[in-house]
Amino acid sequence: MRSIGRQSAAKQWARFAMKCALFLTDAKLWSALNDQLRDRAEDMGDVVRRRYEDTSDRLHDASDAFRGRTNWVSPTLSFIGGVGVGIGVGMLLAPVSGEEARAAIRDTAYDMKNKVNDMTGSGSRLRPTGTDGD
Repeated sequence: MRSIGRQSAAKQWARFAMKCALFLTDAKLWSALNDQLRDRAEDMGDVVRRRYEDTSDRLHDASDAFRGRTNWVSPTLSFIGGVGVGIGVGMLLAPVSGEEARAAIRDTAYDMKNKVNDMTGSGSRLRPTGTDGD
């Protein structure tokens, strides 16, 4: 009886092996696996490329910072431009007359000039009079 059971088990294993062999020789299966592997490899290549570029840019920026080369011009000009736009909009929407707004701006500019002159220790401290240039 044992020999009959072993023969059927051997037949089952042989059938299983033949089915696996047929399955593995299927051209459509290999084509689909090949396409998936190629897509995944391209995706990984893109990820690695982006990370390499990001790291390279960061190292370049750090190298420039260590050497004292910084890009401060563009942010500074953007800030100054924003301040100018803010002042212009503030003047247009101010609840005072144009003459009062100009006088307030002139006084503030004069005070700032005096503060800068005090800090540097030079310049004239004469207060402008009249409305020249208005």
